[in-house]
Formats: sequence, C-alpha cells, structure tokens
Amino acid sequence: MSRAGESGEETSRVPADAGAPAALEDREPSPLKDRRFRVFATGNALNNVGESVYATVLPLMVYDLTGSLASMSLLAAAVPVSLVAAPWLGSAADRWGPRVLVVPGLLVQAAGAVVMNLCMTAGYAPTWLLFGCALLVALGGSAYLTGWVTGVPAMFPRCPVRARGTLNSVFFATTVAGPLLTAALLPWTGYAGLLWLNIITFAAPIAVWAMGVHPPRRAAKPTGRARAGRGLREGWRAVSSDQRLLTMTVVHVVLSLVCGAGLQALVVYDLRDSWQLSGSAASAVILGANSCMLLGNLLVAQRAAFRPRLSLTAGTALRALTLFLLMAPLWPVFFGALALGALGQGAVLSTVVMMRVKYLPQEVLGRSSGLLSLLAGGAALLSPVITPALSHALGVRGAFCALGVLSLSTLWYLRRTWRAWEAADRASPAGARLSSADAAPRERT
Repeated sequence: MSRAGESGEETSRVPADAGAPAALEDREPSPLKDRRFRVFATGNALNNVGESVYATVLPLMVYDLTGSLASMSLLAAAVPVSLVAAPWLGSAADRWGPRVLVVPGLLVQAAGAVVMNLCMTAGYAPTWLLFGCALLVALGGSAYLTGWVTGVPAMFPRCPVRARGTLNSVFFATTVAGPLLTAALLPWTGYAGLLWLNIITFAAPIAVWAMGVHPPRRAAKPTGRARAGRGLREGWRAVSSDQRLLTMTVVHVVLSLVCGAGLQALVVYDLRDSWQLSGSAASAVILGANSCMLLGNLLVAQRAAFRPRLSLTAGTALRALTLFLLMAPLWPVFFGALALGALGQGAVLSTVVMMRVKYLPQEVLGRSSGLLSLLAGGAALLSPVITPALSHALGVRGAFCALGVLSLSTLWYLRRTWRAWEAADRASPAGARLSSADAAPRERT
C-alpha cells in the first residue's frame, strides 16, 4: 500500500489560533494528485469490485437455494459476526503495524471463497457450510480492512482525512459495479462463475503490495499479555472523552441495527417476493440504490472542507425518514425511498470513517477503530435477528415502519448533543491534532 509525502512533510493545516475560518482549518490537498495513492486505490478498487459481486450474489443465491428469509439473514450475519475480532486485530495493528494484517487477510478471504465455490460446483451447499465459508471470508476481510485503514495516516500524512474519504468513495463506486456486473453476467455465468470472478480479484492488492506500495515498516511496541485489556481501555477512552466521537458512535450503532444486514436482506426478499422481480432485475435495483450511496459519499468525501456535524445530521435524517416511505405499495415511491435512503446512508458512513481518522490519535487508531467496529458489528448482528422477527409479526410493510420508528431516536440524540459538540469544537479545533505517526520519520520504499 502507499503513502504520500515521502519527504516527511507534515499535514498542511492552518493553526487554530490564526483566526482563520473553520473551513480553511479543515482543508487538505487531494490525494488523487499522488501517483502512489492512485496505484493503491486501483488495486483496492479491483478487489472491492469482486467483494461487491460476492455481496450481491450471495443473498440471491441463498434465496434460490432455500427461498427462506431466515437463511438469507443468517448468511448476512457473517460480516457482523466477524467484527468480534476487530478490537484484537486493531491491537495487532497498533503493536506490530498494519503490514501484518493485509496479505494474510487476503489469503484467508481467498481460502473461504475457494471452499464455497468448490461446494457449489460439487452440488453440496447446505446453509451451515455456506455460513462457515462466508464467515471465513468476512474474517479475512476484517483483517485486511483493519490493516490498510490504520495505515492511512502514515501512508498519506499530508491528507489523511481526504485519503480515507476518497478510499471510501472508491469503495462505494465498486458497490455500483458489483450489481451491474451481476445483472449483466448472471444469465451467462451463473452464480458459480461470478463467485470465481471474486477470487480472481484478490490478486490485485497483492500485486500492488509486490510493487512496493504498502504501509511503512514500524518497530513493534513492547506490550505483554497483561497490558492487552488496558490497551483496549485506552482505545475506548480516546472515543468516550470526545463528545463528537461519542455522538458519531451512538448514531452509527443505531444505524447498523436498523439499516444493517437485516434491512438489506428484507429489501432483497421484498423485491423477489412482493414485487416479483427476477434475480437480474433485483440486481439492477440494488445497483440504483448503491449509485445513490456513492453520490452521498462523494458529497461528503470530496469536499475540501469536512463538516462532520452537518453531514452526519442531514444523512441520518434522510435515512430515517425514507424508511417510512418503503411502506408505500407504489413502485416509484418504493424505489425513490431506496434511492434517497441510500444517499443518506452513504453520507453517514463517509462521515463516520473520516471522523475516525480526523479525531483519533494515531497511536490508538487501530484499537479505537476496532472497538467502534465491534459496537457497530454487534448492532448489525442483531439486525438480521430483529428484522425477520418484525416481518413475521407485522408483515414486510409493518417491519419497515417499526424500523423507521427506531431510527428516529438518532435524530433526538443528535439534537440533544448539539451544544456539547459545539463545545468540543471550540475546545479542540478540527485539524489541530498532530499524531505521533505524523511526526515520525517516514520509511522510503
């Protein structure tokens, strides 16, 4: 993976006491001007395309195999279950550096995907075995993601927040490519062919690594077994002591519960069962929603000035209110609600990942990010449990309504913490943090 600023320059920011407007304090150069960033982003994008195809194919394949919403929800739970390991993966990244997670994570993902494909080819694919393979893929993906995310500030010290936001934009762009490829190729290749396509894309980031574009090497921090718990407490303290991060965490957890894997499975089920769409047509609808999620991301990530409070509030409100519109029996209203909800969700998720890089000290970034991923993953794990229960008790339309009511709590909490957020901005102006990683000499690759 890459890093910008090989000359060791610090991030160019205006000091908080210089009297400059807040918008100027937050400005960073575009990472797209850095060739190494473009190489890294290309390899990441190719891998993400395969992941997006896999994420689109898996629920459709399980529906055709079982016709069961419960089975679809179980497979969707593999990703949030894998996040249980996130704090310990983050601790490993903080101690030994992100390099120890990237390639091993990719290899674990590839192993799980190969076993799944072989089972499909052999005609033996019970739900429990598919879940085991999906969990292995998710665990490898969590390790890979933790590795490069914690390496971003050291790789791109002149623009760490915008680099993270741009990589998130690349991710959302590939979520558009996945359903598009699925809709176009599914009639010709079948599910097995698309799953093999996913495996091929694992080679792209490994090739980028072999080209020398990867996180800088860093000496391991001496820490014994007795310090592991304390290390995680330090990661949580960095989050809980900052009202901005605490507010973001609460919103993200509720959003993961209400709009997580359970809602995604419910939407796919509704498209196939209630609206009677084919697998290819359902993929096209998901493509449209993912395009709007990308647009929401770009509206946040590609602005030179990052305004987290505004984007978090606006995105949360849009995501919450559109859940009620999914109850409509009219197709234009239903699709419009999917699109606008995805727009709001893209804005929120971009704000979340950029706030982590912006406000968390580099020395605890791995642990803090891992704990935040665990909290969001725990809520997302409950999502495929709660959503089928709501659907069984209230019907699909009633489940959308209940999820909308639950999501309104985020708007109440945002309004309640508005003044505390303003006080945190005044006490610790955006962009004033200088992490130890920024101050350290850079390794030349």
